[in-house]
Amino acid sequence: MTIMQATAAIVLSLLVPFAVQLIKNEAMTGKGARALALSCSLAAGLVTGFIGGMPSDPGAFVTCVFAVVGGVQSAYTLFKGVGFTSKWLDALLGVGTPGDGDAD
Repeated sequence: MTIMQATAAIVLSLLVPFAVQLIKNEAMTGKGARALALSCSLAAGLVTGFIGGMPSDPGAFVTCVFAVVGGVQSAYTLFKGVGFTSKWLDALLGVGTPGDGDAD
């Protein structure tokens, strides 16, 4: 893993939980939300693996992908532990939806 890939892995691991909250909606089931989070994590891992160009070593590429997936899970657990999930991440569910007092 190159320095550029390692930096991308860290940044994407911290940003993916926020992106998932922006994408998902309240009507999603728990399984649907988990599938969405996993797909976003895998997509971020694939992006990280290709940052240095076409991977020459399949083992290193797979390491990048799974490092990001694990990083996203760690970041989400960290965010949950410090209260980000109840304050910041859950607040993103309401972005773009009309509130109760927004009648024109």
